[in-house]
Amino acid sequence: MHAMAMRFMQIIQAVGSADDLAIAMAEVASDLGFQYFAMTHHVDIAATRGNAIRLHNYPARWADYYDRNALSVVDPVHRASHVTSMGFSWSRMPLMIPLTVTDRRMLALGREEGIGDGFTIPAHVPGEARGSCSFANQADRGMPETMLPLAQLAGNFAFEAARRL
Repeated sequence: MHAMAMRFMQIIQAVGSADDLAIAMAEVASDLGFQYFAMTHHVDIAATRGNAIRLHNYPARWADYYDRNALSVVDPVHRASHVTSMGFSWSRMPLMIPLTVTDRRMLALGREEGIGDGFTIPAHVPGEARGSCSFANQADRGMPETMLPLAQLAGNFAFEAARRL
């Protein structure tokens, strides 16, 4: 695990562009046992005109729906990340925050589009919008529990690299 953590740190610190970071994160996510990653500030991305972090490899259809409906500002995963400083599995969200009918519908729609359980690492930097780095799998694929400590580290490294870029 130490060797993997060091490799992830080196890969992520070496990136020089957002495109390089996206490629590196897809590789890191795969090594951790995840299919998808997303790094974002918890703001209306369209309204920021490029002044916020947003990188992901989620299915395009889900990302388009998410953007069209400005779900970033109401996403229950984002809200749950606002009440903790450590990573959490999405299946634990009902223990962290009250989930509304709308939240449950959004999570169900995500599952229909191929996004199952995930693991989110909060990114709270004083003076900046809140953010997070998430890793996720398709609904029929399990959570790589033994890799979650490394996912926590990789998410922290990755969000910091995105801030730098």
